[in-house]
Amino acid sequence: MDDKFIKELREISRDDRRRSEFMIQGMKETLEERKQQNILKRWIRRKKAEKKISQRFNPNIHSDQK
Repeated sequence: MDDKFIKELREISRDDRRRSEFMIQGMKETLEERKQQNILKRWIRRKKAEKKISQRFNPNIHSDQK
C-alpha cells in the first residue's frame, strides 16, 4: 500500500462503512501488484517473511541464558 492510500485511510472515520470497503480495495490492489512482480522478487519476499516468523518463534534466539 502506498502513502496516499494510508493517508486517505487515516482521514476516514472508523465508524464509516467506506473505510472497510476502502481497505478491501487497497488489499486487492496490493495483491495484484504482488502477482505482477517477477518470480525472483516474490520468492525473496516470501523467504524474508518465513525468516521473520521463524525468528519470532525460535526460543533459542530470545533466551538470555547461555
